[in-house]
Amino acid sequence: MKIRVKNLSVNYGSSEVLHSVDLEISSGEKVFIGGANGSGKTTLLRALAGIIPHRGEVSIDGREISSIKRKDMAKMIALMPQTNELFFPYTVYETVLLGTYAFSKSILGGISAENIQYAGKCMKDCGVDDLGDRHLDELSGGQLQRVLLARTFAQKAPFLFLDEPGNNLDIKYRAELCDKLNSWTRENTDGSDNTLVAVFHDLEQARRCCTRAVMMKEGSIIFDGDINDGTTPEMLLKIYDFDVASYIDNKLKL
Repeated sequence: MKIRVKNLSVNYGSSEVLHSVDLEISSGEKVFIGGANGSGKTTLLRALAGIIPHRGEVSIDGREISSIKRKDMAKMIALMPQTNELFFPYTVYETVLLGTYAFSKSILGGISAENIQYAGKCMKDCGVDDLGDRHLDELSGGQLQRVLLARTFAQKAPFLFLDEPGNNLDIKYRAELCDKLNSWTRENTDGSDNTLVAVFHDLEQARRCCTRAVMMKEGSIIFDGDINDGTTPEMLLKIYDFDVASYIDNKLKL
């Protein structure tokens, strides 16, 4: 499978947030999307997932995403949003089960035993199996983040789009997240190599999880290549207008 983006532009009102973006992502890749706040990272993820209007081409294996039914899209792409979005007061168990929606034959038909079992596995893998009866509004930020990860994995899609998956996670869970993502990307789903596209602010986490960097600034891609080349001190200074490398070195010395 391949996602192709050509001359992509996105507006919020009268403001153009993405400008003539070209990008290709093939099955099996591990892609880090980096850039300062407001550079267009989240908008790019949303456009790739087909959940916001766009101009230009966004296609999966030659099919324009706007022509694909939402349920069919959900079988190909699972998007985990940032946790600052609003959520209904479902229980943890109900929330993770929602991830299996794309594979449910019908609402009246209910959820299969296989999907229930798989949702339980995802909860265990993400360390939230003991929170099943808790409501989302009763959780800490870190717990909610792990629940959303479990729901995203439960979707069983070969393309995984994560928007700041390390937010609110402590050091232990960040390390476990990287291990989980690296393990997942070595596998395949329904014959397609698993593909990770993730926004991180933590550059060390990005380097541990990804091999390719797409660096954005002011709505455009200004670097696309090996993550080691995309996160050099010179490139980071260009991206952030800030000496990131020196800041990190000084922070580690404290």
